[in-house]
Amino acid sequence: MSGRIFVVARKVAWAVLNSPGALNFSTVLIRDQVVSREDVEQVVAECRQNGGNFCETLVTWGLVPRDTMRDMLRRHMSEQLEALLSLTDAQALFVPQPRTYSSQLTYGLDELISAAPKPSTPHPQVESEVMANVKQSLEETLKIEGAFAACLADSKSGMCLGSVGGNAAFNIETAAAANTEVVRAKMKAMSLLGIKDRIEDILITLGEQYHLIRPLGSKDGLFLYVALHRTSANLAMARFKLSDIEKSLQV
Repeated sequence: MSGRIFVVARKVAWAVLNSPGALNFSTVLIRDQVVSREDVEQVVAECRQNGGNFCETLVTWGLVPRDTMRDMLRRHMSEQLEALLSLTDAQALFVPQPRTYSSQLTYGLDELISAAPKPSTPHPQVESEVMANVKQSLEETLKIEGAFAACLADSKSGMCLGSVGGNAAFNIETAAAANTEVVRAKMKAMSLLGIKDRIEDILITLGEQYHLIRPLGSKDGLFLYVALHRTSANLAMARFKLSDIEKSLQV
């Protein structure tokens, strides 16, 4: 994990977290249905052409009210900072750099640190037991015939709680983060259709692979994600075994 914090006149202008599953601000705006993907693409193109500020342009174009933008940006950067400041034994590099910054959307450090809710700290032994159970469950998932990568992911943040398998050509954490959009889209569709039911699993069939998504019935927002080689996988057996693994998973 790494990140960058831009400070202008003693105030934080931007904070960026670089880690598997981390969401950028434009993705958050689209996810929360504040703006459309097309709006974001147009604004990004405009900013690249004239060097404008992304957030200020959204406000200027009337796509997002300034108060809404300021509050959402504050919460987003607060989450980024909290994650960065929680790192132990982190190395920091300070780079003074003369540059202009036209946006008024800057924040005092106290606004950002106090804005993020403080998560309750689980007992170390309990946390260790949970992580061991997650790891064991994911390792069992890899024993499914044809499976070559699996992870447990959070559809709300896109972050992975654990992963196994994968390779340079297939990053399971990146794939899971991207497929959180699939889970959220299906949940939204069910809501619009008035379907009051739970998703048992979602199957994505590719030319050479199956991607199987199974939301946890015991923990809202979390889902198991497994990638299988289509030539060697038995889809019915994979769904059956993944259902059993879900029952044994404790988070």
